[in-house]
Amino acid sequence: MSKRFAAVPLFDAHKAFTRLPTGIAMLADYPDSNAFLTSIAASVPDAREDYLQTQAFLKSYSRKSEATYRSYRNEVERLLLWSWTVAGKSVIQLKRPDLESYFEFIHSPPVSWVANAVHDRFKLIDGQYFRNKAWRPFAGKVAKENRKQAEDKGVDIEVPRHGHTLSHEAMKICYSALSCFYDYLTDEGYAFGNPIPAIRKQSPYLIKGTTKKDVKRLSDLQWEYVLDCAQCAADADSGHQRTLFIIACLKTLYLRISELSERPNWQPTWKHYWQDDDGNNWLKVLGKGNKVRDVSVPNALLPYIERYQAYRARVHQNFDTNSALVAKNRGTGGMSSRQLRRIVQDAFDMAHNKMKEEGFTKEAKALREATTHWLRHTGASQDIASRPLKHMADDLGHASMGTTDKVYIQSDMKERAHSGKKREV
Repeated sequence: MSKRFAAVPLFDAHKAFTRLPTGIAMLADYPDSNAFLTSIAASVPDAREDYLQTQAFLKSYSRKSEATYRSYRNEVERLLLWSWTVAGKSVIQLKRPDLESYFEFIHSPPVSWVANAVHDRFKLIDGQYFRNKAWRPFAGKVAKENRKQAEDKGVDIEVPRHGHTLSHEAMKICYSALSCFYDYLTDEGYAFGNPIPAIRKQSPYLIKGTTKKDVKRLSDLQWEYVLDCAQCAADADSGHQRTLFIIACLKTLYLRISELSERPNWQPTWKHYWQDDDGNNWLKVLGKGNKVRDVSVPNALLPYIERYQAYRARVHQNFDTNSALVAKNRGTGGMSSRQLRRIVQDAFDMAHNKMKEEGFTKEAKALREATTHWLRHTGASQDIASRPLKHMADDLGHASMGTTDKVYIQSDMKERAHSGKKREV
């Protein structure tokens, strides 16, 4: 196979995909994808039908949730591109040995298939969507510290020479998505069966009883600096009241970043922050699987809520219960997950710089790797010892207490190691 990546993306993001017509007409605004499919069809005659069947499959899942669509889109798109450009076959011509080769391929894809970061698939130019040449089916794992250094120096981030390997969890998702795909094709009479379950059963990439990983969270010192820096910034500049509110909510209420963001099927507003007849405060959020839950709001968070509300009332004339929970500085609309992540990263950067200045070099360096999800883990890890497991599971949005127990009790290996050192012979 050529070292040059010769394929192009096929299916756009959820918002664009759902607004487009079905069939080949979907490609009308995507000239690069259309030309690529025409070229492939010369050597793989069933490629267009593969595309149409896959499009219909994704349409059926796009109605469930954006996250489900995105996950399934990534997996089936990779399969189509490999099947056409590497195997030179239609997806319905792939036999068991072919698919075993495919799983081996994606477990450790060649560098030409791996980008240095997650890129948009398409760029809008003059009303049409052209492929983004930087996009690849996989995104390499580059440490945030290395990424930051590259940005500061103004140089491109290189994909690690040792390549990119999919994790055990990523492979599980791949097998599951493609099994659903072949079930769909079989039900539609396009494929003659689903070979994935038999392949998955013998897969060397699905390891049972894997070692539990430590929960990625901020240390108590790191969290103290993050909160203190955000509070100092808010005291000095009222525009940072939003920063303080966001990080306090994410950590204290164990929220995922998506649960604060505006989405096509959910807009978090102040009416979702409510009080029951007993004076208890709650925040209604839309979590994974399109499940709505009420998260208990502790008294300690109320001052952060009140100061952000006071700020909003000053800067937004029409601020009321229908206003976005977290608003843009200009306008009254809600914010996307990407915008919220950028704000949290700014808070992490402020804390990193202060820790470094004050001599906490090791803790500061570790903070470089932190993501918004670490705030959720931080809050839950701190509270798990003092709250009933059932209450924690409900606030976290876990369907089973076993998930809460597995993630936040059994996995804290740092604390286990610390206590283990005190054992005597």
